[in-house]
Amino acid sequence: MHFLYAAHVTDEHLTPDQQRVLRGIRSPTMATGVDTPSHNSRAKDFNSAQDWVTAFFDKGAEEVLGYYADDFVWEDIEFMQTITTKEDLYKAFVVFNNSGPDSPFGVHKFEVLSYDGDRCPRQHAQTRKGPTPGEFPEDVYRRYADNIFLGADFEYDEWGYMQWIWKATHNEDFFGIPAAGKTTYTRGTTTQFYRDGKIVRCRTHWNFREFAMQLGVIPNPDEAWRNNPGLGEQA
Repeated sequence: MHFLYAAHVTDEHLTPDQQRVLRGIRSPTMATGVDTPSHNSRAKDFNSAQDWVTAFFDKGAEEVLGYYADDFVWEDIEFMQTITTKEDLYKAFVVFNNSGPDSPFGVHKFEVLSYDGDRCPRQHAQTRKGPTPGEFPEDVYRRYADNIFLGADFEYDEWGYMQWIWKATHNEDFFGIPAAGKTTYTRGTTTQFYRDGKIVRCRTHWNFREFAMQLGVIPNPDEAWRNNPGLGEQA
């Protein structure tokens, strides 16, 4: 999703103040003058979900850091990219601070349409013990399983599941895909687990297929099955 741009951030993208914040994250003992917000432990709801998904545009990267516990996992499943440090998290969001219509990273709008969630007894993920013998090659299994298991031992006392839509107006190529001057729309979901009001696990899944079709990377699918009279007979 939006933090896909993090790997492209260099010092030239950052203001002197933003470089100072980044140095402070790398070396917490340095005096940075940054006051990371302390989000309280009130129960999450639809409004807090919308607040999270737009915070990096509306409030800035410094504010976003306060949403996360010191130990956390954030994964974009589509691109198999994972963030586990506040430094990388800051780099993921800072490019959008006060970004206007000419930002090289484009202009983005997210709207949460639904939210499910609840508090629960403190717990952590249940996981299986190793692969089924002979079913997956070891390298394939590790490629997928390692990310799934990352953060599985982090305890949480609340969970949330949100569904959102994303509008992206592109000013440059998107990871090698010609996109400048185009606007794309797609749908996604984010699942979060919280401990004491802070995010400990956050995984996002979005419809890259829809995104790629709009940029002309892949053709629209044949959807003749929607009118297949045989489906009714088989039901």
